[in-house]
Amino acid sequence: MAVRHPGRVLGVWLTAALLGAALLWRLGPGAFTTEVERQDGSGSVRAAALLRTHFPLHATAAARPNEVVVLHSATLKVDDPVYAVTAQMIARQLQADVPGVVRGARSWFTDDDESLVSADRHAALVPMVVEDAPRHAAALRAALARASAGTDVSATLIGQASVGLDYRRLADEDLRAELLIGLPAAALVLLAVFGAPVAALLPLVVAAVAMAIALGAVVLAGQLVPVYFLVTNMVVMMCMAVGNDVALFMLARWREERARGRRGTAAALRSARSAGRAVVWSGATVALALLGLLLVPTNVFRGLALGAIVAVATAVLAALTLLPALLMLLGRHVEVAGWQRPAGRTGAGQGAPVQRALPLAVRRPWICAIVSTGLLIALATPALSLKIGFAGLETLPPDVPARQAFERMQQSFRVGALAEAQVVVHSAAGGAAAQAALAQSVDRLKRLVAADAAFVAERIELRSGPDARVHLLWLPMPGVPEDPKVLAGIERLRAQWIPQAFADAAAHGLEVQVGGLAARYVDFFALIASHAPWVMAAVLASSFVLLALAFRSLVVPLKAIVLNLLSVGAAYGALVLVFQQGIGAQWLGFQSGVVIEAWIPLFLFTLLYGLSMDYHVFLLSRMREHFDMSGDNTAAVVEALRSTARVVGGAALIMVAVFAGLAAGQLVMFQQMGFGLAVALLLDATLVRLLLVPASMTLLGKRNWYAPVWLARRRTGVRRMRP
Repeated sequence: MAVRHPGRVLGVWLTAALLGAALLWRLGPGAFTTEVERQDGSGSVRAAALLRTHFPLHATAAARPNEVVVLHSATLKVDDPVYAVTAQMIARQLQADVPGVVRGARSWFTDDDESLVSADRHAALVPMVVEDAPRHAAALRAALARASAGTDVSATLIGQASVGLDYRRLADEDLRAELLIGLPAAALVLLAVFGAPVAALLPLVVAAVAMAIALGAVVLAGQLVPVYFLVTNMVVMMCMAVGNDVALFMLARWREERARGRRGTAAALRSARSAGRAVVWSGATVALALLGLLLVPTNVFRGLALGAIVAVATAVLAALTLLPALLMLLGRHVEVAGWQRPAGRTGAGQGAPVQRALPLAVRRPWICAIVSTGLLIALATPALSLKIGFAGLETLPPDVPARQAFERMQQSFRVGALAEAQVVVHSAAGGAAAQAALAQSVDRLKRLVAADAAFVAERIELRSGPDARVHLLWLPMPGVPEDPKVLAGIERLRAQWIPQAFADAAAHGLEVQVGGLAARYVDFFALIASHAPWVMAAVLASSFVLLALAFRSLVVPLKAIVLNLLSVGAAYGALVLVFQQGIGAQWLGFQSGVVIEAWIPLFLFTLLYGLSMDYHVFLLSRMREHFDMSGDNTAAVVEALRSTARVVGGAALIMVAVFAGLAAGQLVMFQQMGFGLAVALLLDATLVRLLLVPASMTLLGKRNWYAPVWLARRRTGVRRMRP
């Protein structure tokens, strides 16, 4: 279809891209969420379900303060009448600009609550009950900025919803930085590979079209289910990396066929039968790796995985159809040279780096295998001390309003306005005996946590639901939910204080659960720990089956799995060295002394595994092809590495450049993700591809291609191609 009717195919793709761009423009701003949602049976999920059923006002955020205004003056104190008048003016202006949103508020000016005033009396807190805070946080923040402009009192909003605004804004800025770094770098690499401007431009067109369509698809999905806001960055990253790579391989093979004398349709069909098949297998490998994340019942993994899968599928389909259509329409213009000779036939000069490394890997395979494996294992060793968590507000840039408000609160207040534990007690039977047992247990719990610095015991509150069957005990905690001290306090509450306070709960039919954002974080860590082995097993098993079918071998997929695990382990070790231990962090512009974001190790495993397999499949495809033609394993290794040196090296450089752009972001999660991906793929493209692969292939010889008779006879993989 793409070869016979290129104009129609191009029209369909451009129409789909314009539709995707329109959907992104129209629906994108409100399509995604910063909330981490789970569908497991953990205590925090159970507590939230009980609150939704028995505390409808709490479920709509109308029962507790969920946003806090931090007032501060460098010259005035709260006792100064000017400070009080300014605060009242800000409050009136806020109600006028955003009417009906603030349903309640407390302050020192109305309640004489000294806990809401800093020790130096220059700062004051105004906890507010905001209806539908995620929807109105931006308007509230803008209203506060207008109301406090030109006064001696600053007013900053902080809370889960307003913090989410800052994270979304920074994610958008990081996305622009990713494009500004990744696109020019990819263009330079493509120009170096092809030496022709038009040829270098085509993979970028394929990636851009796939990006527009994939973003439109995830925006539509965001209208139906809660999709995590990082999905847009993930789609852009995957389209730039995979889209450019698969188009590069297709285009390089098409130019080889043209160099062999084939023209037009013949060249397109031949490249589709060889490189096109490898593109499909590599894309399927990436998608299968990401499918394992769907086993984890949370919108973080499922949303990001589906977004990445959509991006990969769209990029592969565009490379198989849009690229051939463009080639047919442009014809000989694709090969018009720029500043160097077109890279048509792969010659000796094409693989200079490989030419230097290959003889050693073939002549001394044991030395190369041992040294390169030892280096990768040494780099992976620090991963044994990897610690997961969530980066707190202190990791945001200093000029972000949420960080400024947080630091002021940390310095001057201990009121538990941002973090809290929600102890939800459900009485299934009810009755006077259960109520008496509940009252005694609550009193014991208050006495126990009073000695625990993780809780603000003097501000504990108890409320009962309308049906008196569910009771909610609020335990304010100083700090933010991501703080390790807060998380440790939640674990002590569950493991020590509640079992002691509610020792006879079961006897009276009482169910006790701990909820709140900090508790959700603790349960999220447990969710990852319990599901990670299953995800990894599913990824490894599915990729083994896929590669066995693709290459009609049992040894090749097993060896590919081992080599990729070495790359992933090295990436984990590099993350620990830089971000936890701070080695080189300042020089690289990263934050040090921080935990590794909880969702990154597992997501990094699946993504790295799929992406490193991407061009690994292309390399092995050439080896299989040459082996089928010659029956000489060593010659197949030499010829495959020689013929793919520039193209596969260029593909790896494109991915590294894209991920380096991601690592240049301001959010710690992007820094860690981009750095981990870039390091792993750089190692995979050098130590693994230049040394380990040829060394292992040389050592095993024809045993590389061992397969049972039933598998060896299958022709689903890379077929023999005659010149």
